[in-house]
Amino acid sequence: MTDSPPWIGAVMAATLFLPMLTLITYTLVPLPGQERLGDGNYVLAGALFALNILLPRLLRRVRRIRRALRRRAARPR
Repeated sequence: MTDSPPWIGAVMAATLFLPMLTLITYTLVPLPGQERLGDGNYVLAGALFALNILLPRLLRRVRRIRRALRRRAARPR
């Protein structure tokens, strides 16, 4: 069993599929707002993909810090 929050799976899937959808729709069938954004679509897709990579690392670091603080608080003095 993992101590990850229950919403993390949905966020990870969304940050994986949204960049893909952005790039596919921009290159094949641009939506009305996407044409105005231009090359910013690539920046948006890259930022979402970077979030997909960075979010688990950030959560892992937060869990590690919380675990260390709990151990420190439970240690007898």
